[in-house]
Amino acid sequence: MDKKIIQKPNFRTFSHGLLMGIADSVPGVSGGTIALIIGIYYKLIESLTVFLNFFKDGFPSKSLNNFLSSFFFLLPLGLGIICSYYLVTKILVGPDDDPGLIRQASTAPYVYAFFFGLVLVSIKEPWGKIVSPSFENYMLLFLGSFLIYFYTTLSISYSDSNILLVMCGALALTAMLLPGISGALVLLALGQYTRIANAVHEFNLEPLLFFLFGGILGLVTFVPLMNFFLKRHSEYTLSVLAGLMLGSLITLWPWKESYDGEGLSPNLGFGQIFDIYGPLELIITILLFSLGMSSSFVLKRYLSED
Repeated sequence: MDKKIIQKPNFRTFSHGLLMGIADSVPGVSGGTIALIIGIYYKLIESLTVFLNFFKDGFPSKSLNNFLSSFFFLLPLGLGIICSYYLVTKILVGPDDDPGLIRQASTAPYVYAFFFGLVLVSIKEPWGKIVSPSFENYMLLFLGSFLIYFYTTLSISYSDSNILLVMCGALALTAMLLPGISGALVLLALGQYTRIANAVHEFNLEPLLFFLFGGILGLVTFVPLMNFFLKRHSEYTLSVLAGLMLGSLITLWPWKESYDGEGLSPNLGFGQIFDIYGPLELIITILLFSLGMSSSFVLKRYLSED
């Protein structure tokens, strides 16, 4: 049996989960982005890989300590994500008869502006780890950005079938691990964002079980692949991640045509913004954008593992 010291659960990891859960609640923001900012992204992917391999390899005793260390890291992190997702979506989404902050035109721009600023400044986290960016790095940065742009232009029809929930789980939970690709945005594009949030709030197990089943399928496929690329092609992978974060700014643009939470909504242009919003509203939006930028430095300084 290996001699690795087993890491025990701690509140700091739980607090990281709280932050990731907040990000996963907002369409356009990813928990993976927060994991990158606070320096636990590599550890998260590695821990998930060890956890999954322990079951895949038939519970080998020589890997027990590694498995327990991963489990005691993932447990408080996962609990933090679940707790904050439940509480934050209560505030942001809300029931249909009393929409939350992100579904009201009077408050949604402020929420999006905060996260726009946070993500914009945080792009330097993956990009800054590239020692000497090459032409290939810039091309991969562009590719990552284009993938998000292309995704937002897709016209997707949706329904309320259980098969769709399985697909949503696979795509959304995988996306939550990728900086720049928002699981909440995937759900929004497929018309399931409010459905899943309300299922969590109402403890409606049927849709949640189908969703989680899809999520497990997605993680089993995605995590080993991501772990491979981070270890073998680290700088190229970081280039794509930075591009995904850059592209996600399209979805975080504060001013949109609609905030009903039932699908992706086109962004407003500058001319439309000044026609609809007054000076005070624009000033508040800019202030929250600035606060989001500042928050990136606070997270990095006080909660980072780096």
